[in-house]
This record gives sequence, structure tokens and C-alpha cells, in this order.
Amino acid sequence: MGGGMVLNLGKRTDPDPYLTKPVRTERFDLVSCTTAEALKITLPWASNPDILHNLMYDKPAYTRLQWVKAMGKPDGRHLFYHAIVAREIKGTIGAHRIRIDRSGTAAMSIVLTAKSWWGKGVFEEVRTGLMDHFSGSPDVMRFAGRVLSRNVSSIYNYQKLGFRLIGYDRKSWLSPVTGEHADTMYFEYLAEDWRETRGLVPA
Repeated sequence: MGGGMVLNLGKRTDPDPYLTKPVRTERFDLVSCTTAEALKITLPWASNPDILHNLMYDKPAYTRLQWVKAMGKPDGRHLFYHAIVAREIKGTIGAHRIRIDRSGTAAMSIVLTAKSWWGKGVFEEVRTGLMDHFSGSPDVMRFAGRVLSRNVSSIYNYQKLGFRLIGYDRKSWLSPVTGEHADTMYFEYLAEDWRETRGLVPA
């Protein structure tokens, strides 16, 4: 039988050397976390009902063991947690999560645990830096976000970045914190459109 190229059709699990590179913005270093690092940064979320409510988790609180499972394992290819390190104070002020599915949709979430940084443009700067970086990967087709309709600040930030509202689901999520049904909104931005708007070239 003649020789030829053998294709590796197995699921890639090794970290992506491009996507795992640290991202630097004007004020922040966005550092891709290991599982242990992500746990250390996000563990306070597990006991904060406001954070869990806004991120639409299934429980009002998590034990450490439960949170390890709920958080997921960042693998440098499908799930990423980035520590948001403010160079001004040389400290971590929050974290950003990106989950990429098999279709190339990068679902994003951000939490600023340092309240002194609220209202200082962190969302826009961090998102812009990460979208600039991730849009350069052939594995990322679109960016997406799902937020509660009452989360006015997140809605404002998505709209400010130019995300398009693509869906509004009424009473689509039952909050374990309040016990009430809430409306949710879906936003998207195609990676190719982001690159064009920003004048970027794929990696």
C-alpha cells in the first residue's frame, strides 16, 4: 500500500500556543490561568450570590468541591480563565472567562471583584484586548454573551463595544437566589467583523 499523509482526526486537547499567550492592554496584563490559579481567583464567586446570580449559575452558593466542578478545567484550548492584573497596583482585580465550543463560538463572562475599579472602563479595555487576540485564531468564529435583562451595566458594555442583540428570551432563567424567573438577552459579534472594524490580520 502506497504511503501518504495520515490525518489526525482525534480531538485536540493540548493547549493552543497562540491562544494561551498573555495579553497586554494599556493598564492590564491578562494572564491565562492554570486550574489552580483559576480556582484561587474565582473561589470568592462561589459564596457571592450576586455574582452567581448575574452569571446564571444553578446554585445560590457552592462548596469548594462543588465549585471545582462548576468552574471547569481551563485547558488552553476550549476553556480559558484570564486573571486581570492591574499594573498600577500589581494585583489581580478580577477574572475573565472564555469558553469556545465546537462551532467556534466564544462565550464570554467577566467579574471584577475589586469594587474600586468599577466604572473605570475595565470591561471595555479587557474585552477589546481579548477579542483582538482571540479573533486572530481560526478556531474562533464569533463572540457571544448572554446576560440578564436587568443587568444594565453589562448590556451597556456589550452595546458600547458594538455587539448585536440577536435574541430576547422572556422568563427563560429561574434564579436560585431570588426564586424568580428572569428574562435574558443574547449578544454576538462575528470574529471577522471584529477584525475588520479593528483593522486586524488573522494570526
